[in-house]
Amino acid sequence: MIEKELENAFGLSFAISEKTEKNGLPRYLTTGRTIYTAQHEQFSFFIVKLQSAIDSRILYKEKMLYEDKLGVPVAFWFETLTKNNRNAYVKHHIPFIMLPTQIYLPFLGILFSRKFSGNQGNSLLKLTSNAQMILLYLTYNVKADFTKKELSERLGLNPVYVTRSTKELVSRGFIEEKRNGRSVEVGRVIDSKELFELASASFTSPVSDVIYVRKTEDVTRLPKASDYALSEISMINPPEISVYACFKKDRIVDGFEIVDEPGWENPSAICKVELWNYDPLKLCDNGIVDKLSLYYSLKDTKDPRVQGEIENVLEEIKWQ
Repeated sequence: MIEKELENAFGLSFAISEKTEKNGLPRYLTTGRTIYTAQHEQFSFFIVKLQSAIDSRILYKEKMLYEDKLGVPVAFWFETLTKNNRNAYVKHHIPFIMLPTQIYLPFLGILFSRKFSGNQGNSLLKLTSNAQMILLYLTYNVKADFTKKELSERLGLNPVYVTRSTKELVSRGFIEEKRNGRSVEVGRVIDSKELFELASASFTSPVSDVIYVRKTEDVTRLPKASDYALSEISMINPPEISVYACFKKDRIVDGFEIVDEPGWENPSAICKVELWNYDPLKLCDNGIVDKLSLYYSLKDTKDPRVQGEIENVLEEIKWQ
């Protein structure tokens, strides 16, 4: 079963076998525990199955001892964990497996970087657009848990996409899923700031494409984006051409009058529109795209002024 769950979560096939040689491990690190080897081509790690949870401070020290003796990464396998246990393990970067709901193996990024290159490797590490949208929504909202139906209605997503995306997030250890009567609820495992720090490498820019269009009321009612949005919430000056964000599949896009040669146009008569992979309206705040999406849309900019201001915006977020 564990082989299948690892493959579902990471798209990689591991051969799992029980380890009989203990490599000089002290007795207290082997008694009442089963140790397995997980092998994928030339990459391997060990899985230590424990009978019950252990204080995170003790488990972290044991993790270091295992890795010193075994020479490869180690993860801990539990049948059940409390929410406090999971929070503490994630906070202290202790890899763990709790089937079938959560797998937290951050060291697998090493394998991705070795095995894959270019966009193929990045795609395995990055969240899908719908999963990113759901995770951002959960990050911004104080409410502990949401049903999948609530997420579908609030974010305008097909229920099938919500189910796929929440499964993706659960498998990465970013959220937890539980049954409440006839409904399935999902919610954060840790507080919003810790969740952002944990998931930050998995986020990507929401911008799929950028077009220039004639300025109309339909366009200017869209959420402000890019450095235009940044100028509203920082000390940076607004750009010459205003910028807005729109979901790339929104019907309003068909009504835009495209400007093919913006350099010949009066800047006040045209706009830039970022076409997003998810609907910015569902997360926007006071007519501006949400701050985390804004950050990821601008974080690779070469403009040092923008870089400095977007980092300041990130630091000023009031985490829930």
